[in-house]
Amino acid sequence: MKKQLHIQKAILLKVSPIALCLTLLMTSPSCTKNNSGEYTVMKGSFRQTITETGELEAVNASYISMPKISYVYGYSFKIVGLVEHGKNVHRGDSIVKIDPSSIYKYIIEKEESLENELAAANKQKVQKENNMQDLEAQLKNEKAAFDLKKLEVERYSFESEHKRKIKELEFQQAEIKLNTIKRNLMLRPKIDSLDSKIQNIRVIQRESEVKSAKETLKLMLITSPLDGILQIKQNMSTGQTIKLGEEVYLGSLIASIPDISKMKALTFVNETDIRKIYPGMKVIVRLDALPTVAFHGEISEISKICTERDNEKVFKLQVIILESDIRLKPGMTVSCEYICYESDTDLFVPNKCLSTENGHSYIFLTRRGSIQKVEVEKGASNTNYTIIKGDFRPGQRLELPETILTKVKN
Repeated sequence: MKKQLHIQKAILLKVSPIALCLTLLMTSPSCTKNNSGEYTVMKGSFRQTITETGELEAVNASYISMPKISYVYGYSFKIVGLVEHGKNVHRGDSIVKIDPSSIYKYIIEKEESLENELAAANKQKVQKENNMQDLEAQLKNEKAAFDLKKLEVERYSFESEHKRKIKELEFQQAEIKLNTIKRNLMLRPKIDSLDSKIQNIRVIQRESEVKSAKETLKLMLITSPLDGILQIKQNMSTGQTIKLGEEVYLGSLIASIPDISKMKALTFVNETDIRKIYPGMKVIVRLDALPTVAFHGEISEISKICTERDNEKVFKLQVIILESDIRLKPGMTVSCEYICYESDTDLFVPNKCLSTENGHSYIFLTRRGSIQKVEVEKGASNTNYTIIKGDFRPGQRLELPETILTKVKN
């Protein structure tokens, strides 16, 4: 018997933590018996875990969004070209094409406006020359009229005061008109220059608008910024994956190209278990598609807000996976085992070998051919085992409480 116990102890100590965890979680309580079909106090790798489902996502990704262009072209645009979800793309590949019809319409309108402004500028040049010629002709006429009135004033110098007064007033009017024409002739070039500058600014504005619109046309064909797998995002309005022919708004996220060299799992934990969870906590992540392979991770972020999910109050967690593996793909479903307690030195027994009475816990040991009831202190527990402390040692034989009760009744 002692030899068998020593062998069992050696085997338990050599088993890796991951392998033992898998064994503890995947086997039934009947597998806790030794080779003789007996239950014993055990020592070895023990884990207490909480398991929740989650979904993989890349830590880093390049995001493809609707170009942030001017609202003058519109607020929503139709997708007329879209690479299929999950396709491998390479840097420079065309992945999304946006309907450019509204921009073409804008360009046509602004080009017509530009032609009008250019015509107005040319007309202004001709008008400028005509204005100067008109003012020069008016200046000659007013100068002749001024000279005439001046002579009349001199001729009426010997006439009555009333007549002289009339001629002097007429002379003053002619002088005023002459000075007005001279001032207009002096100011006209400055006014024409300012008008010309204003018109040139209008032309430059129209040219800039046309040029900007033509540059915006290039943004309507979106290319991949890097090599990777294209992930199409959901339409925020419908909740469904964006499809060809749908309309997207300015700045809306269309797709992403994740960097799968570093992945994370987005998962949840029930509000009743949140006190057991902390940042940096070790996590074993397994793909639902590959459950026998364990990936190591740790909690990097815990939401401060409790939300409702599937009629349960939960906290959202982010688990960083420490290994890089090409088998880890965005969107894959995973199970996350949060390691709440882990030990290689504690003693533990099958849960079915524990008895609870009036708040105290007991086990039944076989010693020197007799069965003894021993009080123990319970520690961490998982689905199949519970850590205990008390007066016993590894390898000691256990009796099931239900067996003892049956013997007592008999």
